[in-house]
Amino acid sequence: MKIKHQLLLTHGLLVVLSLIIVLINIIAYRGMDSDASIVNQSGKLRALSYNMTQMANQINNQEDGVYNVTLSENLQKRIDEFDLTLKMLSDKKDNPSTGINHNQTIERLQKIIKRWNEEFKPSYQKIVQNESVKILCIQINSDIDSYVNEINEMVTLYAEFARGKVTKALVINGGLVLLIMIVTFYSSLSTNRRIRKPMQILMEELKELSLIDDEVSKKMKSINSNEIAKMTQYFNEMMFDPLTKTFNRRSGLTKLNKTLEYNHRGRMEISICFIDINGLKMVNDQLGHKYGDELIVSVIENVKQETRNEDFIIRMGGDEFLIIFNGINVAASEKVWERINHRNQVVNENEDRPYIISVSHGIVGYDNINKTEVELLIKNADDKMYLEKRYIKEELGIQIIKTTQHSTNRG
Repeated sequence: MKIKHQLLLTHGLLVVLSLIIVLINIIAYRGMDSDASIVNQSGKLRALSYNMTQMANQINNQEDGVYNVTLSENLQKRIDEFDLTLKMLSDKKDNPSTGINHNQTIERLQKIIKRWNEEFKPSYQKIVQNESVKILCIQINSDIDSYVNEINEMVTLYAEFARGKVTKALVINGGLVLLIMIVTFYSSLSTNRRIRKPMQILMEELKELSLIDDEVSKKMKSINSNEIAKMTQYFNEMMFDPLTKTFNRRSGLTKLNKTLEYNHRGRMEISICFIDINGLKMVNDQLGHKYGDELIVSVIENVKQETRNEDFIIRMGGDEFLIIFNGINVAASEKVWERINHRNQVVNENEDRPYIISVSHGIVGYDNINKTEVELLIKNADDKMYLEKRYIKEELGIQIIKTTQHSTNRG
């Protein structure tokens, strides 16, 4: 798996785990809020039970008929309130925030409801109607403590269930946090290993190729693995031309030698194209280096558009470049050059530049049998390029600077 994909995967996993933690916390918070409401409503049942008993005893002890009527009305209100509270606790569908959803607690609640409907509620309603008040009060007084204890046991049972949910949420959160730490550590360790190891191997290879000296090698080894940008900058400075992003002369020729060495075994065809940008000095002198750099970059961009990943470009210096066509012969390379030259012509025709793009080239093939030396290959390609350059200059008389436009710009 590529490092980019690995980082995307691990970062995505960390985001998902973080969202799960947030979701669990939201659910736990809402559950705690609901649990608190249930405990409060259950506590209300206890308070109402004792309050109704007290009112019943007051009705039994009072002789003032008017006052008894007031107490009876208040007692009826407490009976209705008790009924409503039981309904809220038992009906989870209509009352999601106060309805109990724990089976064992629901069983206890059903017993409390049954005893209320069969014993206490009928007794209180008879007291409201002034029927057998004294006898009923005696019965209620003897049974109310056991009834309230049943309510207490139900509350305790549900409180333990609620604590268990909170504990479970904390354990899951802790596990997910630990997983996030493990994924982060693994990602950091794996990425560091996968980046640092190739970097170290590459440094050794560069050192063997004499592309870096001992001092640079030591400096690079001292760079912390987190300073990837600095390491990349060092490699870019050592291997690539800053303007065109092609291989510089030193690294490029080393790569070419390695390619030819490998080709001795594989017997693949290789073609070397020497190119020279016509009139670059004139552009620099008359238009300025800004236009000169633009001309160089345009030429190389057109080359890159028509070459493959296995091909590579070397900047030999100034306006001279090598294009290494890997795996194709001279005839095929010439066809590629025709496409490159066509791109140059398109720019000349469609873009209003104060100069034209003109490039001379010479292509030679590597001889697998005679094993031609790199220096001789480059010289042969350079000689062919020079012939074309002289023809363009002397026979065709191509003017690189657009005289009319240039004069207008100067005026």
